[in-house]
Amino acid sequence: MILYGGGDHALGLWEICQLRGIVVKGFFDDGEGPFALPKEAHLGAYDPTIYPEEPIIVAITDNTIRRNLSLRIKHPIAPPLVHPHAYVAPSATLENGVVVLAGAVIHSQSYIGAHAIINSGAIVEHFARIGAFTHLSPGVIAACRSEVGEGCFIGTGAIIVPHVSVGEGCIVGAGSLVLHKLPPFTRAWGHPAKSQAESPLL
Repeated sequence: MILYGGGDHALGLWEICQLRGIVVKGFFDDGEGPFALPKEAHLGAYDPTIYPEEPIIVAITDNTIRRNLSLRIKHPIAPPLVHPHAYVAPSATLENGVVVLAGAVIHSQSYIGAHAIINSGAIVEHFARIGAFTHLSPGVIAACRSEVGEGCFIGTGAIIVPHVSVGEGCIVGAGSLVLHKLPPFTRAWGHPAKSQAESPLL
């Protein structure tokens, strides 16, 4: 395994690999640091000729950066990386590059798109669908048969009620309650969540 990114999120993934007994060959990071990962493991900026057959996972929380980096990667994308204290139902589908952190629950027949992050304690209920490159922050609940589009950021503790859809590229503020469909690229927060002109503190 190789990680692409050396920051705080990458450290969490590094530790999941340790818990899972997955050998990490090192990490790419195009910056100069400082890094949260051991300096001696830094492989430099991304280079497709270094361990070219080794699977890689993009260890960066920003959805746009994660998507852009994934387009230039030549390494094979790693299968889902799941913390040993998370639960993933046997009938759930997780695409490559997905990260599931401690305490998360992914229930029956749910779907998680490529490179999505299901953060600590988030719950994806049965038949819910989470789009590629989306980030569900800690404690988010995506209720049964809800749908979150690609590239969304759902803030800490937000709740999306059953059968409600959140369009591509939406930002939902922390602690918000989403009761109705959100069109693509909406910024919404509140209890219940309402469309807003400016981004909240997430």
